[in-house]
Amino acid sequence: GLTLANGTTLVLDLNGKTITGTDTITGSFGLITNKGDLTVKNGKMTLKAENNRGWDAYSSVISNTVGGNLVVENVTIEHLGGTDMAYGIDNLTNGKGTSAVATVNDGAVVKSCYRAIRQFLNGIEATNKLTVRAGSKVEGANKSIWMQDPSANANTGSLTVEDGAQLYGDVYLYVTEGSYRWPVEVSIASSALMNNST
Repeated sequence: GLTLANGTTLVLDLNGKTITGTDTITGSFGLITNKGDLTVKNGKMTLKAENNRGWDAYSSVISNTVGGNLVVENVTIEHLGGTDMAYGIDNLTNGKGTSAVATVNDGAVVKSCYRAIRQFLNGIEATNKLTVRAGSKVEGANKSIWMQDPSANANTGSLTVEDGAQLYGDVYLYVTEGSYRWPVEVSIASSALMNNST
């Protein structure tokens, strides 16, 4: 996989090409791990995992984490499976005082045979933001978007899905048992729910 470091800016224009990856490891894996400012556009990226590690680790086409600012537009991001915890985009806060911001713009398609996008609010005093804009499509065979509170001290988060976006698969808001606060904002346009998602 490729890691984009903090403080680095990259516009990855695929120019109609496809990047295809194979995940052969047993731990967590991102084909691209973004900690900087990354824009991916004009093509396709796919990933297939060879090992099913259940809930022990994730596999994602793009892991946006620890200060990462990700924008995808006019591109298809697809996880083809092989494991549970398979994501097109995994937006992970991953620590204290960090942020992870992801924007799915017009023309982008994010798909997975599991959950297309995960927002993992696994930080303290951190911020996790996901915006799905008009003209984009998010499709998960299990869930389209999963906003996950992993502990009693989950960080703040916001999920915004605009009118004109398309969500195929339920939106799953998961709160850990015993969590005493869940400081999130959720705004989903009803028109975006393409198959009676909840």
